[in-house]
Amino acid sequence: MPFVTIDPLTIEVGDPLKAELFDKIKDNEDDLDSRVNTIETNATKIDVFKFLLLNGSVFSTATGLSYFRAESTFTITKGAIQIFEKGSLAGFLEIDVKKSTTDLDTLSFSSIFSVKPKITYSTASDYDESSNQVLNGATTTISPGDYLRLDITIAPTGGVVPKFFITVYGE
Repeated sequence: MPFVTIDPLTIEVGDPLKAELFDKIKDNEDDLDSRVNTIETNATKIDVFKFLLLNGSVFSTATGLSYFRAESTFTITKGAIQIFEKGSLAGFLEIDVKKSTTDLDTLSFSSIFSVKPKITYSTASDYDESSNQVLNGATTTISPGDYLRLDITIAPTGGVVPKFFITVYGE
């Protein structure tokens, strides 16, 4: 029931209290509680992938590094990578998050990004975070049962890839 304004004439000093007044107050409280619950539910961040990758090897790509299965509906709002010390590496570090609405078959996944988060080592500084991600609006709404897969699509060259941090979350 929507919020109802209480007429000032019904709460004048000396007038008897009526059950209708208490019903309006209760209905307004119920409405307020409902709205607060909706805001709390919609404002919750969901960490899809949030972890430090402690690497100690040389690789060029990594498909299916991690998987996530959605339990509720949300929208992906950010995906980023952060490096620590860039060292003498060259090239790029790029991640992709792919979504499947059916199963874990590699062919059923499609990217949630139009532009994937990437660090360019030639211009990066120590402790840089990617800021170039562009989400693909057609695939960022996640429903219960959808699968998300984390891939490293490009790894830097010139040595062992040091630790880096991956963050993907939704609301």
